Amino acid sequence: MTSPPLIEFRQVSKVYGEGEAAIRALDHVDLAINAHEFVAIMGPSGSGKSTAMNILGCLDVPSGGDYIFQGIPTSGFDRGQLTLLRRHMLGFVFQGFNLLSRTSAVENVELPLIYRGMAVRERRERAREALALVGLTGREHHKTQELSGGQQQRVAIARAIVTEPALLLADEPTGNLDTKTSVEIMDLMTRLNREQGITIVIVTHEPDIAAYAQRLLRFVDGKLETEVEHQRRADHVL
Repeated sequence: MTSPPLIEFRQVSKVYGEGEAAIRALDHVDLAINAHEFVAIMGPSGSGKSTAMNILGCLDVPSGGDYIFQGIPTSGFDRGQLTLLRRHMLGFVFQGFNLLSRTSAVENVELPLIYRGMAVRERRERAREALALVGLTGREHHKTQELSGGQQQRVAIARAIVTEPALLLADEPTGNLDTKTSVEIMDLMTRLNREQGITIVIVTHEPDIAAYAQRLLRFVDGKLETEVEHQRRADHVL
């Protein structure tokens, strides 16, 4: 028997506003992403890709349809249940890193574990292990301002994976990085997908970045227009 998708949209719609001012950001979207996939989402401004990402991350809820997570419909979840789902099952990487500037790399990474109530020794060990996975052994006690942009994004990725999430969501993860550093970050995310089995979904406007994914979802005017599977770029460099 085949396993069900890790995440699934079933006729998901999202409408902002009412009456003539209503804006339909998503229009009856169906999609499915399996565990261990690496998927890129693209589309022009206003296409619905950011709205789709917000719903995938339980930062917003559909106006219609259902978001299924590990076979469980989330439509009946209250705010507290959605918060718990984010805390225990999801990891987030943002374009702007969103690190605490006056704290060390290891302190930034262990922050999600503090929210879980994990003991100091265990969370510090987990944070060190996550930093090692992203190639920052030896940088654990460097403050954010002492790190390059690429290193800061590695810290952000380590923070996102320290909780061992079922799904890693990355919103324009290379948007603030130069070309060389962007390649390094995408190579890292590809390795995390392949070697750690982390399911990754990224939103990007850059075709070169989307090429690292196994599959591309393209949104236009609130609809999922195309799904393309391709030989991802990293296959030629790893």
